[in-house]
Amino acid sequence: MDRLFVAVRLPSEVSSRIQDWTETLRKHANFKKWVHPQDYHITLQFLGDTPSHRIAELTGALQEVAKERKPFKLSLYDAGVFGASGSPRILWAGVGGDLNALAELQQSVVSRMESFGFVPEERPFRPHITVGRKFQGNQTFSLDVIGKGPEPIQWDVLEMVLFRTNLQASPMYETVGVARLSTIF
Repeated sequence: MDRLFVAVRLPSEVSSRIQDWTETLRKHANFKKWVHPQDYHITLQFLGDTPSHRIAELTGALQEVAKERKPFKLSLYDAGVFGASGSPRILWAGVGGDLNALAELQQSVVSRMESFGFVPEERPFRPHITVGRKFQGNQTFSLDVIGKGPEPIQWDVLEMVLFRTNLQASPMYETVGVARLSTIF
């Protein structure tokens, strides 16, 4: 069984901006785990434990979804936390740009994956890039530490990726399928 999820992978220059931001944060915010820069992504749907032999059919289904979507622009925008503000579970970099196109892509993925037996999450889609997990500082966490987030940068979303999680590796996400968005419109 492979732990799989569908995501938008970030270009290296975007990951570098986030990494620069987190380097300064590490001095002031003690998180148990900082995400490896090559693992930064925007999750579209978590699939969970899935038999390896299904990777090809899932990739094919994602490619069908991608053919119906054109590339769009996103940007880094803001930052925040999930969980209690004084002791957050997740520190994230925010996403701006064409959020409607991103939400439509996410809905298309969820709908298509549902036909393969994957259950959609009940909570609303909140696009973000996880950069840190499990605050463990001795002091209460302060949102002032994160400031305005990483330096803004815009990029074109040209594809979505099927990732496999390798929990003991670093980076821990491995690309097992790619679905390029259509340029024919």
